[in-house]
Amino acid sequence: MAERTDQLTETRPVDHEVDIGESASRGTRIRERAGTLFSPRRFLLALALVAAGTLVGGATLPVAGGVLGAFVGAFVLGVASEHRPMAEAGTAGAAVLGLSTAFDYLVWMVVGSGLPIAALGAGLGLVVGALGAYLGSDLRDGLTRDL
Repeated sequence: MAERTDQLTETRPVDHEVDIGESASRGTRIRERAGTLFSPRRFLLALALVAAGTLVGGATLPVAGGVLGAFVGAFVLGVASEHRPMAEAGTAGAAVLGLSTAFDYLVWMVVGSGLPIAALGAGLGLVVGALGAYLGSDLRDGLTRDL
């Protein structure tokens, strides 16, 4: 029994001490990473691609062409971009499809019951844009990864 008590009270060296210089470099890395989460240049490119996809899709397919076009535009952005542009594409999709839905239901917006419909369009645009960019970047990653 004495051996067991000694084993329980044994002290071990701590190997997770934090150096002051190391924590400062972590803060710098966090700021650098946060700067790459959302890029205004990628957002403008995503906005252009999603808007073009929405216009082309809406002109060719009558029912869900705009949504499909926004997905294709975000997908192309994901394939073409080195970084994963999900935040930019999701924001662009929300802006484009939200405004498109608001313009489609402008009379309803004036009457007062169109705001939930526009919010639904913006939410759908957020999901479609982020999903398209994710699948596009996933395809790019799968095609360029070494076997």
